[in-house]
Amino acid sequence: MNADSVKDQIAAIVSLAREGQVETSGFIVGETTQNEVVAKWRTPEQTSENGGMVFAEYPANFATFGYRDDIAIDLRSDDPALQKIHYLDLLAELGDADRVTTYSDDAVDQIILGYDLPGGYTLRWIFPKPWSGSGNETETAGNPVLDHISLLGPAKNAAADAPDVAVPAKPEHPADTADSPSDDSAQAASDDSALKPSEEVTALLDNMTLDEKIGQMIVAGVEGTSLREEDRTLLHDHGVGGVILYADNIDSAAQTKSFVNEIKAANREKELPLFISVDQEGGRVARLKGVAKVPTAGKVGKENDAAYARSIGELLGDQLLSQGFNLDYAPVLDVNSNPDNPVIGDRSFGSSAALVSKLGIAVMQGLESKNVIPVVKHFPGHGDTSVDSHIALPVVNKSLDELDKLELIPFKKAIAEGADVVMIAHILLPKLDSEYPSSLSKAVITDLLRSRLGFDGVVMTDDMTMGAIAENYGLGEASVHSVQAGSDILLVAHRADNAIAAIEAVKQAVAEGKISEKRIDESVARIVALKQKYLLNN
Repeated sequence: MNADSVKDQIAAIVSLAREGQVETSGFIVGETTQNEVVAKWRTPEQTSENGGMVFAEYPANFATFGYRDDIAIDLRSDDPALQKIHYLDLLAELGDADRVTTYSDDAVDQIILGYDLPGGYTLRWIFPKPWSGSGNETETAGNPVLDHISLLGPAKNAAADAPDVAVPAKPEHPADTADSPSDDSAQAASDDSALKPSEEVTALLDNMTLDEKIGQMIVAGVEGTSLREEDRTLLHDHGVGGVILYADNIDSAAQTKSFVNEIKAANREKELPLFISVDQEGGRVARLKGVAKVPTAGKVGKENDAAYARSIGELLGDQLLSQGFNLDYAPVLDVNSNPDNPVIGDRSFGSSAALVSKLGIAVMQGLESKNVIPVVKHFPGHGDTSVDSHIALPVVNKSLDELDKLELIPFKKAIAEGADVVMIAHILLPKLDSEYPSSLSKAVITDLLRSRLGFDGVVMTDDMTMGAIAENYGLGEASVHSVQAGSDILLVAHRADNAIAAIEAVKQAVAEGKISEKRIDESVARIVALKQKYLLNN
């Protein structure tokens, strides 16, 4: 097939997808019922359940339907005609995807390119993962043929009643579920096989000094309700990558917007914009003033409605954007399995991993839809602790197999659905690492999160000034251990001198050869790519 024919084929697929269709069968994603499909195509050859959905396979028609509440919200096609499209053809025609995820098991090693379309649809193109290496690979290895496509959409005629709470006045959307592994799926692709940074990111890195790179790896707290000289120096001279605001930084909506604008103005000479972040979960963890009250995750969990949960994420996104924030430390993906837990409780959607997965991912996607960066937390799970890590170091004496059956499930599902940022908790898991807490542990960050679960996004620590760390390590020592373990961003939430101490410690570790500049570049490449993906600006 010539280039023009491939171009036309891609355009035709996108045009149909905008109408909710994958092929001219008359079926419309979000509207077609299971009974309508059976009436036309008879009984499917095989059915299965995954992620709260029923999947029905029609191999003779090269199609698979994913139903939720008997509505087809996922329609996949592996028509052989699709195999005329190559990976580079798609990028040439559609440009960079809105979100990129990877998945691998014993049979496949895939990259999933998702493009958002009008009407709440997402069109996913699934390829064998391209790679480059020794130069001995075939052209097909670096430019693979399309495997299948998947069109996701909202169940337009199945909107559920929402409780009495302020939510956006627009149709609710169920959480997307497609091409994601089940809870006990095989390991996802390791960090070593992840795609290399784009040329644009590489060019930026080449023009950055080591000081500038390390600065990007810090999200720092600021004091007061307007910008002090110490914090202005932190931004200007040390080039931190972002700031976090707390309740004592926020008096009113107008003051917060003014403060955020002041912070952005202080960074205006820098090429890279700032993460402007806050904890806005809803319930008791809600920092913003002058906005509607958002229910606790626990209350959202009792509704058990993904469409409602997504609307909560959209509402949070609107609130954050209205005051200038672009990153939210939410949703909480901890499973509330310990009734004596002093720090999670109703911040969790519930005690069921399936419920937390469904609703947490829906909130995550609601935030994403508003172009606000969600940070899923607190990996690998803070739900079964009896100590508050703000005060001391909690210990969770569970094996990896035990974690796999509960705590890790929501994180696995969120990663499969394209989570961009994961926050690491300050928890000691002696059966994984007897020496270091998870936020400083290579066994947890690199071996478990990166290699075993296949996460190639940004890894951020919880606040490094919390008691769990401060009572057991010097801040500089802890910062170096965390970067060595695989963290990309160190959250240093209180006092400019603490942020500077973390920067200087990492810089000294590079000078002494304890951390390579290549390791720094890996983190900064992820950070820069994330800022570009969400179109952050000053």
